[in-house]
Formats: sequence, C-alpha cells, structure tokens
Amino acid sequence: MNDEEPPWTGVLTERLRCCVCGESTDDAPDYVLVELTGPAGGARQWFGAHAGHLNGVLGDGFRVEVHLM
Repeated sequence: MNDEEPPWTGVLTERLRCCVCGESTDDAPDYVLVELTGPAGGARQWFGAHAGHLNGVLGDGFRVEVHLM
C-alpha cells in the first residue's frame, strides 16, 4: 500500500485557513497560498494566509504583494 499523497496538480480546490490569525479566507481578496519545501525527500507543506497578516510576520526585506488580475 502506498501512503504517499498524490502529486499536487496545480488546481486549488479549497482555501486554507489563515496560518497567522486562524480565520477563514473564503472571501478574502488578499488570499495567498504559500508552499514550503524541504531539500530531502521532496517534502512539501502548504499554508494559506491573508497577505496583510503574512506581511506582519515576515522579516525585513520580505513582502507579499497581491495583484488582482
């Protein structure tokens, strides 16, 4: 039996809660999806966030900008 998750297809089927405030992002116009990867074994973790909240916790020199298309 294979316990590995299937590879992500690039299609987002639902929004994740904000990893900073924990609130819903369902109607947030500044929703961002962040992928964190590990060097060994191809480990991946996904985080959802409000861009404004993420900017509040990022280090100097890092900023998330949202451009509506």
